[in-house]
Amino acid sequence: EVNTSIRPEWFYHPSEDGKVKTVPQLMDLYYKSVGRNGSMLLNFPIMPNGLIHPTDEKNALAFAKAVNESFAVNLAVNKKVTASNIRGKSGRFAAAMAVDGNKNTYWATDDNTKAASLTIDLGKPTLFNRFLAQEYIRLGQRVKAFTVEAFVDGAWKELAKGTTIGYKRILRFPAVKATQVRFTITD
Repeated sequence: EVNTSIRPEWFYHPSEDGKVKTVPQLMDLYYKSVGRNGSMLLNFPIMPNGLIHPTDEKNALAFAKAVNESFAVNLAVNKKVTASNIRGKSGRFAAAMAVDGNKNTYWATDDNTKAASLTIDLGKPTLFNRFLAQEYIRLGQRVKAFTVEAFVDGAWKELAKGTTIGYKRILRFPAVKATQVRFTITD
């Protein structure tokens, strides 16, 4: 859990009215907490009158709007998807379960498979700058390492790599226009 305050300190000080975290700062905190398998607890120091300062309120509401807008469109939902391995070749764990928008379904590989890939066909050149991955956390955290690649101009280009996913992992990278995205679990 990432605990932080919208201001430099945990308690209200009028001298900090001009030091409230901005929306870009809050978004960076979001990516570094929620985007790295954590939860984000944002403190709001209360003024002596029992209220939250108007600047704190304004920035928090703008932050919530920015998060909602950033993730309003899932470019992968219900796209054609293929996998290098599917647990027991069962439709219950098919590649399509990774992009169906249902948090209760998921793609899975055979137990002895340590490396596998999932390829999402975006259907047309699509511009994006983030990749969100989630594990079906009820079964525990299993992924130790992974890469994300984009098919750009006829070749695969690595966009990001990481260790662990857990409940949620959001990777940021410079915007790329690609027709396919490949997520590869390497361990």
